[in-house]
Amino acid sequence: MYRVYRWASGLAEKLLARRYPERFFPSGVTPADLWMHAASVGESRVAAAILKGLMEARPGIKIFLTLQTATGLREARKLLEGIPGVTSELAPWDGPRAVRAFFKTLRPRVLALVETELWPNLLAEALARDVPVVIVNGRLSDRAFSRYRLLKGVFRPLLKQVAFLGAISERDRERFVELGVPPERATVLGNAKHDLAFQRAEVLDPGPLEGRLGLQPGERLLVFGSMREGEETLVAELVAGLSGEPRTRFVVVPRHPERAPGFFRTLAPLGWPVAFFRGAQGLAGFRVVIVDEVGPLFGLYALASIALIGGSFRNKGGQNPIEPAVFGKPILFGPHMENFRLEAETLLAGGGAVQVTSSSEALEILRTWLRNPKSAQQVGKKALEAARRLRGASLRYAEALSRFF
Repeated sequence: MYRVYRWASGLAEKLLARRYPERFFPSGVTPADLWMHAASVGESRVAAAILKGLMEARPGIKIFLTLQTATGLREARKLLEGIPGVTSELAPWDGPRAVRAFFKTLRPRVLALVETELWPNLLAEALARDVPVVIVNGRLSDRAFSRYRLLKGVFRPLLKQVAFLGAISERDRERFVELGVPPERATVLGNAKHDLAFQRAEVLDPGPLEGRLGLQPGERLLVFGSMREGEETLVAELVAGLSGEPRTRFVVVPRHPERAPGFFRTLAPLGWPVAFFRGAQGLAGFRVVIVDEVGPLFGLYALASIALIGGSFRNKGGQNPIEPAVFGKPILFGPHMENFRLEAETLLAGGGAVQVTSSSEALEILRTWLRNPKSAQQVGKKALEAARRLRGASLRYAEALSRFF
């Protein structure tokens, strides 16, 4: 089956090379010891956390980091700015000639793939050159695992030659093993993304964001984080149900900014002032703010009184609840946290979060927290304590990688 993929991707190269030359011809790329490949913004943060630890363990090592998206590349460059020896660019198209050209220029000693970035030609070319393939922060969501199982004939011959797999959880490890990774080369090391959340929290200055919102002393902020399509009605029901709570404001952050107008159309008829975040100069008079740009969510969690996790009230797998937890915020999420099962279970077991199955249950919990702030603060304190138990993975991945140099 891999031969079919190789032929099809090679054919596509001829059609795409002129349109996206940066994905086919390495420009300004110099040899590197490690080639690390990640997908987008979230994975770039994982890569940054691991690479910072690796640079401390192996100073002087040269690293080439590739990202699949332009937004991921911008985030990576911001996080790794000023660190010598690290270069980041857009990833090559997974075609045989493009991947070969990058390998020929880079001549890496190790190829590290972040989370789920399994590309057949990239794997095959590394293995053909005897370059060890390492998977770090390995994770396979229910959806991704289903797709890869359908293509097991493509991936099994390649994954059985993986030199090392570090997985987020035992469930992820078992899934990679089923796809072909030798069990003796697979272990659980945790999620490096959480370490970066703590690092970012330590240096974050939420003052400018607070000023932009016009947040006044005594006001409470309920942040709806990473809301997904289909959750507009839920948000409207909760905002309407909590509108009688004094000095309470609502910030809605869609997972994808292009969904912001949809949330606006649902919330505007409620009758309270609603504003978009982008381009606004003064938001003090707005009860509801809809964030229509990428980036502010982490800082908003720092200002929040309560955090509600999006993607969890529809079958979307949820979003990362550790980000508000590092600020000691009480956390509420719905029944669907499949993509962050370990994080959700850790917070629930530690008393730092509440899981509900309906908007009516959510409304009851949120109203209780707003009316009993000391109780909410206690939940937030427990969230921070639980999140701390998930720290340290980035250093474990850095140590695992350093053994190959």
